[in-house]
Amino acid sequence: MKYVELGTTGEQVSLVALGCMSLTPTAKERSIATVHRAYELGITLYDTADIYGDGESEKILGEAIREGKIPREKVIIASKCAALRYENVYTWNLSADYIKECCEGSLQRLGVDYIDLYQPHRIDYLAHPEETARALEDLKAEGKIRHVGVSNYTPDEIRAISAYTRVEALQTLFHLLIQEPLEVGLAAVCLEKKMNMLCYSPLAGGLLTGNKPLPRTFDQGFGDWQEQREQGVVAQVKIVADRYGVTPGQIALAWLMALPGGVIPLVGTGNPDHIAEGVEAADITLERDDWYELTVIGRGRRMRWRGRPYVYLKDR
Repeated sequence: MKYVELGTTGEQVSLVALGCMSLTPTAKERSIATVHRAYELGITLYDTADIYGDGESEKILGEAIREGKIPREKVIIASKCAALRYENVYTWNLSADYIKECCEGSLQRLGVDYIDLYQPHRIDYLAHPEETARALEDLKAEGKIRHVGVSNYTPDEIRAISAYTRVEALQTLFHLLIQEPLEVGLAAVCLEKKMNMLCYSPLAGGLLTGNKPLPRTFDQGFGDWQEQREQGVVAQVKIVADRYGVTPGQIALAWLMALPGGVIPLVGTGNPDHIAEGVEAADITLERDDWYELTVIGRGRRMRWRGRPYVYLKDR
């Protein structure tokens, strides 16, 4: 396992993290085994949220750490706050009182005294970033959280809250098929602010592993252009993976980790057998031309500076 600094904290975290949304009570034993296997393989960053399984993910993560006798100081627990649920719909509340209420609930479910990285889950337009930051600073002063991150924020929203508190990481949707972090300035602002990017769904829900059944093939007549594009991307990623002697999923993770600034994929699995493959991806070093070729494959159009070798004119 390779390690990178978490923001500007001076603390090292694993370059691959475990996304804990898949830790569920219906597969509790396997979920606990997943956490234990991740730790054995060197993963030190575990990301959950108060709304994952209505809090069950936090409970299972805390139980797994205790049951596995994993030293609390050896792991970085990240959680998220601010969700309000109305039947099957979520809205977001980043008022100071609600942030503190959420934190207390997460601490209780996790069974810990502090959360290492605490992240507002999504923006709340009715909360001034100064109020949100003040609540987070209060929690830091009380020893209930150690560091602040944000989730699903835009570049301007990051800059706004950064005016009032230090932000160490951004959690965002990022994979070969969704490259907005590169295109809208999220990656750039993270470099500017010395923040890590934590990438959720780095394998596009399993699609980029090449193992997920696709609903149709080219000769069956697609009704959905998106499915057609995705199948084409996966086919081309497999060709690159074969050149490196690795799996398509490992190539997709290596593509993310090649970016500067400590980009960390959140490998979200409840299956302990799948973790090693993700960890091994940290050892893959992509050639520069291959990285850009994958970028063009994923985005479906050439780079804006046009000229070779990043036009992707090769026949596939």
